Amino acid sequence: MSRFVCGVFAVLSLFLTISTLTGCGGGSSNGGTPTPVAVTLSPTASPQSVEIGSLLQFTATALNTSRQAITIPVEYLSSDSSVITFVPNAPGLACAGRWDALGQVCTPGSAGVTQVSAVANGVSSPTITVYVHDHVARIVVEEFSPTTPPPPQVPCVTSAKVNGVQNFLDFRARAFSQDGADITNTVGSFTFQQVSGAVVTLDTTASELNNNNGTQVTQVRATAGQPGITQIFATAAGVNSAPTPFETCLVKSIQMQVGSATTNTSFSVAKGTSAVVSATVLDRLGNQLDKAPLTWASLSPGNATVSSSGDVTTTNVGGTAITASCIPPSCNIGSANGQPPTEHPVYPSNVITGTITGTAGTGTVYVTSTCTVNGAPVPGCQPAILPITTKDNLIGNRFILPSAPNTFVFDPQGKKAYLGSSQGLIVFTPGGAAGSNPIAQFNSAPGKLLAVSNDGNKALVGDTTSHPNQVYLVDTSGTSTGIASLLIPGAVAAAFSPDDFKAFIVSNTPNVGTCTTAPNNQAALYVFSPFEALKTICLSAPANAISFFANAGFAYLNGGAPNALTAYNTCDNSVAEATIPVPQIPALFQATLDGVHAIGISSPGVDIFSTTLPPGSTCPYSVTTTNTFVNLGQGDFTPIQLIVTSDSSKAYILTSNLGSVFIYNFGVNTVDAIPLAGNTAPLGASLSADGSQLYVGAADGDIHAISTATGVDLQQITLPPNNGTNSNSLCTNIPGTCPPDLIAFQP
Repeated sequence: MSRFVCGVFAVLSLFLTISTLTGCGGGSSNGGTPTPVAVTLSPTASPQSVEIGSLLQFTATALNTSRQAITIPVEYLSSDSSVITFVPNAPGLACAGRWDALGQVCTPGSAGVTQVSAVANGVSSPTITVYVHDHVARIVVEEFSPTTPPPPQVPCVTSAKVNGVQNFLDFRARAFSQDGADITNTVGSFTFQQVSGAVVTLDTTASELNNNNGTQVTQVRATAGQPGITQIFATAAGVNSAPTPFETCLVKSIQMQVGSATTNTSFSVAKGTSAVVSATVLDRLGNQLDKAPLTWASLSPGNATVSSSGDVTTTNVGGTAITASCIPPSCNIGSANGQPPTEHPVYPSNVITGTITGTAGTGTVYVTSTCTVNGAPVPGCQPAILPITTKDNLIGNRFILPSAPNTFVFDPQGKKAYLGSSQGLIVFTPGGAAGSNPIAQFNSAPGKLLAVSNDGNKALVGDTTSHPNQVYLVDTSGTSTGIASLLIPGAVAAAFSPDDFKAFIVSNTPNVGTCTTAPNNQAALYVFSPFEALKTICLSAPANAISFFANAGFAYLNGGAPNALTAYNTCDNSVAEATIPVPQIPALFQATLDGVHAIGISSPGVDIFSTTLPPGSTCPYSVTTTNTFVNLGQGDFTPIQLIVTSDSSKAYILTSNLGSVFIYNFGVNTVDAIPLAGNTAPLGASLSADGSQLYVGAADGDIHAISTATGVDLQQITLPPNNGTNSNSLCTNIPGTCPPDLIAFQP
């Protein structure tokens, strides 16, 4: 046939002789035509797939002994001319059918399989298999088993290495024509892909699969990877199948312990030493996983940090709590937005508490002012931040603030402080590069600081003055600060979960969109997560505070129901406890790090809450909380601040009308008081990370340095007034000084 074609198209002989890649006729080494050592043919992938009546371009290259291309005639061959044909006037252009006499029109032929090759002076290229098929209308990927009998069906594939338990599933792809006929055998190989390679690994070379030694790939083995949900799909002839779900069994529960005993859920070590916390992780089939990409967190990172393997490194005297969660995007991948078969994330049913012993160190406490007296702004006041070293109580060089703050909190890591301001959030970084300005203000995030994330990188700022009201999410984790706006009106409180997966935000503003029909001021709980759209939960009563249970599994709302506290699960935002009755909603509220207690301040005393989790339970929880009221014995008071120690042993309470700091001792259920020198009223306070030092800004204008061990107001630090020459006064632009009502220890 090749000689016939060359005779018909003799006029093309000159072109074919000088062509670099193509030609016609077998030829020989006689007549000066060189003999190649090899002939390559592209596309090199085999098999190829083409629809009946379509064209497919091949290109051949003859190579000499130096593997360089040489110019000699090349002939393209098809083993089945009823499936694929070539003509010399279109070198290498294959017709999935037959060319007309002029080699210009390709007439569809029949479906089938052929072998294509190229020959140059008797040397042939490797063959390429070509599948010619009808139009592919759809592709289906379905589970199957190449073994008999097939293994029992399971709702998910475990990644646990258990004898007799299969860690994979096999799938096959089938192609169908427009009329529904199965044309799989004529479409060639399928390409299998997955959305998440972390969740599943695909392999088409397993010996049990019937993939015809790779000639036609129609089957794939999907092996479980990290816990999560993904999709598998197949492609052939440019057509994609519908996605087929695949689940590597999701983590269902996490049980943590110290050492070998499951009942050991606490540790006590000396400062500078370490502890090891282990986690037993079960998937939803009850299989124990050797490894799971958990998110570990220390709730007092200034005292101790924890690695991704549970190694705890202690750096300061005091207490901490260690938790681990299975949260996207690293764990239970793809299960976001409450997709079945489970809500997420997954939290442990227990909290590891730690006590770090040793000699308390010294540090730095910072003081600034809101520039207000009795709620009224001091005209012309511009405050500074004053550092005080606790070793000698000396005041260091001040840092002038661009505007008066309303809140002042160091992040738990101790790297930077956040100060809310009506002119924009202020970020103070005392340990910045030499010569750099440690203070930055972000005018696009004005308002009150509501919450700081446990990793210290994010802050929530509530703007209740501008129209419309907003909550700003400020992210300082990158080289530049990012600010996102959430349209939440009248935000009064917020908290990040300890693993930073979600944030709960409370609004008590009337007419809150979807909650206009809710009673009692239309209060709402907003749920923010970077993996979900902002959610709104209507409350039946206002709330004034949010505090997460130590393991991050749920959050207490100080209110949310009439004359009661409420609790909401973090994993699916459902109700963990509908009502925790109280005589009155506490003015201040905070959960402790021991994973048991919470405390509320309700004049004339305190409410102590104790929460019980069902054994072995995980989120979503159904919890039970009891509360006990303890009278402080001081009559009515107005609480202004609540501070709980990192070891959950004590709570310090400041009031605006009593000249003492009150102490509630959780262990013995007693109340003590530390009188302030001069019986002055406290304005604000901060406790050192080790709990040994309490610094109180007072109405007398002094900072009172208190030893919590002795319960004595040891020293009153007088702040220098602004007299035009003093470079370390608390306030500028006004004579005298201003109230030292914002104090923060650097962890």
